[in-house]
Parts: sequence; structure tokens; C-alpha cells
Amino acid sequence: MKELIVLGAIQGAHGVKGLVKIKWFTENPKGLTAYGPVILNDIKALNVDIKFVTKNYAVCSLEGVETREQAEYLKGKEIKVQRSVLPDLKDNEYYQTDLVDCKVYNLKGKKIGEVATVYDFGAGVLLEVGEDLIQFNEENIKEVDIINKKIIKKI
Repeated sequence: MKELIVLGAIQGAHGVKGLVKIKWFTENPKGLTAYGPVILNDIKALNVDIKFVTKNYAVCSLEGVETREQAEYLKGKEIKVQRSVLPDLKDNEYYQTDLVDCKVYNLKGKKIGEVATVYDFGAGVLLEVGEDLIQFNEENIKEVDIINKKIIKKI
């Protein structure tokens, strides 16, 4: 399993004082600060402070980022934390990153494809499998085996 988990991605600068807009991939924006310093570019740990939240992103200050130019340079960068600082998951809960690369099979055992990407636009999680988007819910998914990277699709 991947040791770094993505919490969000920097969308760009906000204002002239080095604030950044972060799209969070956690349950809510508080997840950006809940686990301590975040890792940027897979090497540097920075403290994050949420200034305010809009519908689509959190406007934050990042330790050491003080100008608009510095903030713009970070556009597209992911902020991550070590998996070890995250809470243990309950049954039938998964980190979206763990679903990527899982092989997807139908009920007869025929391979449909592999999960290329996981999307969450707010109305539920979607798995991109080949050219299809599969809604990740109990109606569509029978079984998930993260250890063996295997998903059984009901339909």
C-alpha cells in the first residue's frame, strides 16, 4: 500500500499574500489540518492553516509561502501525509488511493478492467474502469479486497 496519502491539491493562489486554494479530498476541509504538517513534493513537511472555506476549496496559508508568486508556483501540487498518522478504517471503508489499480471483475469472474482513477464530485464516488464510470456503492459493488487489489462488481 502507498505510504503517502493525498489529502488535497493546490488549485492556485488567492490574493497577494501567499495564500493558496486547496481542493480537499478528505471528508471535509478540516482533514487538511487534522493530521499535523503536510508533505509537499514528497519531501517537505509544512504546517497548514485554514483561513476560510468556500464551496469548492479551502483558502489556506502554508508555512514558508508568503508571496503570490510562491503560491502560484505550487499550483497542481498535491499535499499528503504519512498513512501511519491517519485513523484506522472501519469495515467497508477505504482510502480512495487504495482503490486505484484494483482489478474489477463481474459476478462470473470475468475481468472488466482496472480502476484507473477515483472521482468524487460530491454526489458519490465514481471508479474509472476503462471507458466506464462505475458508481462505488452497495448497489454496484459486491466485494472489495484491498489486499489482493480486487473488486467484484454486481452488475
